[in-house]
Amino acid sequence: MLQGSLENFALDEVLGLLSSTSKTGQLDIKGDRGSGALMFREGRLVDGTASFTANGTGIEDVMFELLRYSEGSFTFTAREVEATEYEENVVSVLSAAENRLLDWRAIEAVVPSLNHVVTPASDLPADEVTITRDEWSALTTIGAGCPASTVCERLQLGEVEGSRQIKNLAERQLVVIGESGGLGGFKARPQAAAKQASPPPPALAGTPQPAGVPADGEVSTDRPPMPPPPSVDDLAPPSPAEIAEFGDVLSDASELLDDPKDGNGLLMQYIKGEE
Repeated sequence: MLQGSLENFALDEVLGLLSSTSKTGQLDIKGDRGSGALMFREGRLVDGTASFTANGTGIEDVMFELLRYSEGSFTFTAREVEATEYEENVVSVLSAAENRLLDWRAIEAVVPSLNHVVTPASDLPADEVTITRDEWSALTTIGAGCPASTVCERLQLGEVEGSRQIKNLAERQLVVIGESGGLGGFKARPQAAAKQASPPPPALAGTPQPAGVPADGEVSTDRPPMPPPPSVDDLAPPSPAEIAEFGDVLSDASELLDDPKDGNGLLMQYIKGEE
């Protein structure tokens, strides 16, 4: 068994060793981007898998993805591996994957990751701009702004080709690459503060205030208790003088009603039941 870390032994060095010694078995790799495996038969590659591949599942796609692991570990276990008609030379596969990796580094310098947000440029670099059909599809997908991963998904492109399309638009100053994570520039609106009732305006100097309202304008809820109504027993009987005065008032009212002027006499007659 052969094992180690990718920090101490680069993957291409491990592959060169297995190829030069004509090893047969399986190389398992676990890294910061996932995991993968390469199968060898007498030093030649016969198959390979990875938890994520950029643009396909071919052996070169798998090799390209595994070369992107910046840290991790590897373990080679010798075992029987069936022969296939697709056996590949390690050197040729590794060379093709490394060329793709160099191309990717140039794309990655412009589009650091699929989480970075792409937005249309606020101004065009010229009065007239000519775009291709593919560029137009990318621009309409980007819309007001979206992560690079959305562009790749909706255009049905892998990470490499989708990022390449975005890179071309950025180099033509048609789009801008924003920050990673979330829609750059779009922030959640803070919740509106609860509305508070405005305090009443202060009273003007010299203005009389109604009962229960202090001079500072605040309504007071402290009111003096209402006095209880007087009891019937507490009422004193009228004096003889008050009775005589009341009788004189009734007599004067009767005389007024008996006066035939203006029909008052008729009213009194009707009240008394007279014809």
